[in-house]
Amino acid sequence: MLRTDSCFGRCQLGPAVAFPVEGGIGLADSSALVLLDKHEGIATLTLNRPEKLNALTGAMIVELVERLDEVRADYSVRSVVLTGAGRAFCAGDDLGHEERFKFGYPDLQTRLKVGYPSAVLQLLSLRKPVVGMVRGYAVGAGMDVALACDFRVAEEQTRMAAIFVKRGMGGGCSYLLPRFVGLGKATELLLLGDNITMPEALALNLVTRVVSEPELESSTYELAGRLAKGPTGSYGSIKNARNQGLGCDPVKGLEYQIMANVELMFYKDAREGPKSFAEGRDPEFTGEWVDLQYH
Repeated sequence: MLRTDSCFGRCQLGPAVAFPVEGGIGLADSSALVLLDKHEGIATLTLNRPEKLNALTGAMIVELVERLDEVRADYSVRSVVLTGAGRAFCAGDDLGHEERFKFGYPDLQTRLKVGYPSAVLQLLSLRKPVVGMVRGYAVGAGMDVALACDFRVAEEQTRMAAIFVKRGMGGGCSYLLPRFVGLGKATELLLLGDNITMPEALALNLVTRVVSEPELESSTYELAGRLAKGPTGSYGSIKNARNQGLGCDPVKGLEYQIMANVELMFYKDAREGPKSFAEGRDPEFTGEWVDLQYH
């Protein structure tokens, strides 16, 4: 079962925290394996090994999970963009021997800590919407990480592939892929490991939008900006109910659906929505919640 966050948060939201950095606004360290920028309620996480097409190492995965925890705890962040530096989103795991065994033998406990599934779990359970900005390659572990995003805006020449079988490996994408495309098509993609073009990916609902390279950034941030102005608490409750409902019977699934609405009663947005509708105006969502213990 996926780890879930508490439905409670800080009462007041401040403005997005912004710091001047080279190439943008936010928090960044050009030597970091995962860059984090924040601007106008949007956090941008950038996988930063462009010379290796952002292939994942254990250290990189640990850093990504840490940055996601930071985003999780920052109430000024209302939506997240995940992308890769350079010409690829992510070319999968780095299979170099020195990287694979840096944190010890690849037993279950080590892989749960530094293997890419830990990042997949963080993305799925993050109670904020995540938009993947995908270009170049999203293969192997990179495809799984992309599928863990809530939306994927992809450049039209991008290639996706569950390429594990071609490296004599298996298991990757086997949880999420069948939930997107069904058992039969997932079996084909997993056992053959062939490239998936963006027209095919769009038809299979593996990506949300396919755009040209000049449109990629603007299209991604248009969507992220829209989400950053929405009811953050609702997004979190919906994602949690979705996650829990993936592996349970209908009764439990409907219980999670009901609980999603119950916990939203702590959020001001749940009052603003009906009020704005009754007043015939657009809602002004803030993501704030009411601390009943002190107010």
